[in-house]
Amino acid sequence: MAQDRRSVRQAALARAMDYPYPAHPEPYLFRGGRAEPLAGGFETGHLTPVIAVGSNRAPVQLARKFERMETAIPVTRLVARDLDVVHAAHMAGYGAVPATLAPSPGTEVELWITWLDEAAMRRMDETEAVGVNYAREEQVLDIVSADGPAPDRALVYNALRGCLSFDGAMVPLAAVPATGRRIPALTQREVLERLHREAGSKAAFERWLHGHIGPTGLLRRTRLTDRLAAGALRPGGQPVS
Repeated sequence: MAQDRRSVRQAALARAMDYPYPAHPEPYLFRGGRAEPLAGGFETGHLTPVIAVGSNRAPVQLARKFERMETAIPVTRLVARDLDVVHAAHMAGYGAVPATLAPSPGTEVELWITWLDEAAMRRMDETEAVGVNYAREEQVLDIVSADGPAPDRALVYNALRGCLSFDGAMVPLAAVPATGRRIPALTQREVLERLHREAGSKAAFERWLHGHIGPTGLLRRTRLTDRLAAGALRPGGQPVS
């Protein structure tokens, strides 16, 4: 029993620290809970392009979000100019500090596009806590290159509380490839470890993090999110308040 609890705890910690999870090596079709080869010439006229800013690019995250739901989602890759993927100013229920999109002049960033039908869009809205953590908005894309269709506009989930700020600057995700960044990118673990230090907690890092995960961590998570939101930046780099 103790071993089972340790395994569950380690799995929860890994889910937090491994965000945004490995991207697939190439465009793919998400179907039946896994990534399949994406045939050329697939139709997108009936689908809506949605930018997968953070973990939604990863087959493992799509498997969590669309568990027991029959769907087929093409997922394609592109590089866009003058944008970057940065950490948002809140903590997710599973303990990660997730991502949001921000303007970044001179940066070229890898983005993934999920092509969603109406049912998949409704489910994605639910998982993104639209109106609570994110707003679904339209983003104009200046595309440098694309593996698949190249939409000049796509929907995106933008963090309502703004962008995480460390020392007055946004914090790009090290796991998301980009060129021309003027701000150092950090891994998820590096972000969480800094938040642990700033909290002044006497608890060891993993114990502190586990205390913010799931229903039992709601109060701690809310307090942390309130602190991050108080110092957040707008997508353009200006203070939220």
